[in-house]
Amino acid sequence: MADQHHLELPDARLFYRTNGSGQPLIFIHGNFNDHHIWEEQVDFFGSYAQDVQVIRYDLRGYGGSSTPVSSFSHVHDLKCLIEHLHLDAAVLIGSSMGGGIALDFALAYPEYVRALVLVAPSVTNQRYPWKMLWKGISNFYQLRFRGSRSAIEAFIQDDYWSYFFPSPHRRAAREKVLRNVRNPDNFCRFPPRLAHPPRISSMQRLNEIQVPTLIVAADGDHPFNLKTADDLSKLIPQASGAMFHDCGHLPFIEQPDKFNQTLLAFIQPMLSGKRQKSL
Repeated sequence: MADQHHLELPDARLFYRTNGSGQPLIFIHGNFNDHHIWEEQVDFFGSYAQDVQVIRYDLRGYGGSSTPVSSFSHVHDLKCLIEHLHLDAAVLIGSSMGGGIALDFALAYPEYVRALVLVAPSVTNQRYPWKMLWKGISNFYQLRFRGSRSAIEAFIQDDYWSYFFPSPHRRAAREKVLRNVRNPDNFCRFPPRLAHPPRISSMQRLNEIQVPTLIVAADGDHPFNLKTADDLSKLIPQASGAMFHDCGHLPFIEQPDKFNQTLLAFIQPMLSGKRQKSL
């Protein structure tokens, strides 16, 4: 069973869970989600509890973490968590916005990062397509004027966001994502402007990433997200790619077995000792 805790910061409270010991794997969720989204990965890596330490946390403004009331940095929050846990260099696994946070963190604090796994990642300060930007802004207006329940259902029913949700033929995966999205604690709790971005866009510094990096994309994702993944694969020096077929923005939920095996194969060279040979 996972140990669950809160990290108390001067201006926030971060919820986190840990399992196992060994090479730290830090899973960072994206928008409209929280740490529960990684349950299939926790279950899988539970078999390797002597080799890896699985760490999940709720970003500030999501799940069991506190709501921001002033400017803050996701990168600084992650640094505080790593230092609090006295971790060696970690493998950061980030989904969507979480991938962008992992990328920003690796550029700010490379000594804390052993490898990156970026799943359908965004990049902070990216120029988003106008429609994607407007649709994101409209979620906040819907919340303000219609309340959380109506705003969340409008988001779910909007065909524009269909790439975010597993298709109905993957019923369990779809229900899991819907549960996460329907949690009001994961939906537009604070204005995005409070999340302080890096001074220089990470897209301009990709050549500085000097750790093994796995870029995971899915063919059913939004075209803009696919282009972002392709750009990162080309511009990060030690990048490799994995394409998932017949799924959308969250392949680790839609195809967890394939994702877990892909992740295990990627981190296996980083695991030391005799146990590595038996994985």
